[in-house]
Amino acid sequence: MHEIILKVAFVLLIVDISDASTFPMTYTCATNAREQYDMFFPVQCPKGCASRTYGVWGNGVYTRDSSICRAAIHDGRISDEGGEVIVYKQPGQRSYVGVERNSIRSISFGYWRGAFSFTPKIPDTPITCETPLENERFDLLTDFQITCPRGCRDSSANVWGSSIYTYHSSLCKSAIHDGRLTNEGGLVTIYKQPGQALYKGEEKNSVKSLFMDYSHISFSFTPNVSSVNDQPVSCHITGRDSRFTVQASFNLTCPSGCANITGNVWGSGIYTQDSAVCRAAIHDGRIKNETGGSITFYRQLGQSSYIGLERNSIKSLPYGYWKKSFTFSANPPDPPDCTTTAENWRFFNQNKFEFSCIPSCAETTNNIWGNVFYTTESSICKAAIHDGRLLNADGGIVTVYIQPGQHSYNGTERNSVKSLPHEHSSSSFSFTVNGTDNGGDSDATTISPGPSGGQDNGLYALLIIPIVLAFVFGGFLWRRLRRRQRYVKYSSDV
Repeated sequence: MHEIILKVAFVLLIVDISDASTFPMTYTCATNAREQYDMFFPVQCPKGCASRTYGVWGNGVYTRDSSICRAAIHDGRISDEGGEVIVYKQPGQRSYVGVERNSIRSISFGYWRGAFSFTPKIPDTPITCETPLENERFDLLTDFQITCPRGCRDSSANVWGSSIYTYHSSLCKSAIHDGRLTNEGGLVTIYKQPGQALYKGEEKNSVKSLFMDYSHISFSFTPNVSSVNDQPVSCHITGRDSRFTVQASFNLTCPSGCANITGNVWGSGIYTQDSAVCRAAIHDGRIKNETGGSITFYRQLGQSSYIGLERNSIKSLPYGYWKKSFTFSANPPDPPDCTTTAENWRFFNQNKFEFSCIPSCAETTNNIWGNVFYTTESSICKAAIHDGRLLNADGGIVTVYIQPGQHSYNGTERNSVKSLPHEHSSSSFSFTVNGTDNGGDSDATTISPGPSGGQDNGLYALLIIPIVLAFVFGGFLWRRLRRRQRYVKYSSDV
C-alpha cells in the first residue's frame, strides 16, 4: 500500500515539474518553435537578440521556424533587454506578411505548415502599407473596413490595376491610387470583386500601378464596379491574346492608323481568333482608321470556313476551318459570303433558314450541282443566282429549304451560271418549300428537269432497257423462226 502511494506521489511530482507555466526554460536567440511539442510553453529570452541575423517570417503570426525571441521583439512583447514570453503554437497559415516593427524587419512568405504567436488566439495582424487582400482574415468577408497607416504612398509595396485591383495588391497603397485616402492614411472600405482578364497600369495620385493579366480575385473601393473597360491596345494585338481567354466579351480601345500597319485578317463579320483585332474592327466598319475608337470584342465558336473580302480599305483573307473566332456583335448574323454551303454546321437541325449573299457570287470558283434541287455541297449564293432568286450584281437575302436527297441531279446553264450533274446525294436544298422552279430563265441554254424529273428518267431507263432488249431479242428470234418456216416450206415444195 505504501509503495502505491509513493508511486502516485512521484507521478504527480513529475507532472507538476513538467508544467511549463511554472518553470520557464531559457532559450537562445536562434531558438525556434519547430522542436517544441507542447501547444504552449514559456520562453526566457536573452539580451541582445535584435542585432542578431536569425530569420523572422510574418507579423503577429510567425512561421514555426522563425526565431522566437526576435519575433517577440518584433511583436512588442519584450525589448532587446530580453524577458519572458509565452509561445502558442498555431496552425499553418496560407501567407505571412513581412513588415518592419521595433527595429526588426520580418520577411513575407507563402504557405507554411506550422506557425506560432504570443496570444492563445491568432491575433488580427496590424494593417500595414504592405497588407494585401491575400490574407486569411479576409477569406470569409465580402466587404470590410480597414484603417491604413500614414506614409503608404512611399512604401515599396506594389499595386496592380486601376479602379479594380488584383488580390495581392497593397490595400492601402491602392486606396491612395484610387483617391480614397491621402498619404495621411485613414479608414477605407474594401469590396471583393470577381477576377478580371486584365488589369491596366496607370499613374494616379502619385502612385504608379502596374499592368497584369488574369487574376482570380479582385477588390475595389465601391460595391458596383463593372469589368475593366476601354483597355488601350496596340494595332498588332490578335484574338489569341491572353486577356481575351477568360471573359466572353471585352471592351478595348484601338489606336488610329491600324489600317496602315501589317497584320492579317481572316474572315468577314466573323474572324479567326488569330486575326488582328483592330484591323478587323476597321474591316467590319466598327471604327475608322483615322480616329480608332472603342469596340467590344466577343469570343465565338470556330467556323467551318471564313471568307475573304475587301471592305473599308482592308482586304481580309479566306480560310477553311479554324477552331475559335471573334466578332464585334454579341449575336452576329451569318456572315455574307459566296462560299458557304448548306453543309455548314450553323444549319444543322434546321429545315429552313435565311442567308445573306454578297454581290458577284456568280464569278466564284465554287461549284453547284443540280437544278432547282441542289446538293448540300453546292454554294448557296451561286445556286440562288442560278435559280433566278438573286441578281449577280446585287446579292441579297434568300430563304433556303432543306430537302430530301435525290437519286440524281441534272446540270444546266441558267442566268450565266453553269451547274454540274451529280449522282445520288443524301440531302438537298432548294429555294421554295416544294422545290418548284422559279422560271425567269431568260438566258437558259438548256431546259432540264429538276432532280425529281431526273429521278423519273432513271426509273424509265430501268424499265425501257429490258423492254428494248426483249424487243431486239424477240425480233431476232422471230426472224430466225420465219427463216425456218421458209426453209421447211421450200423443202416440202421440192
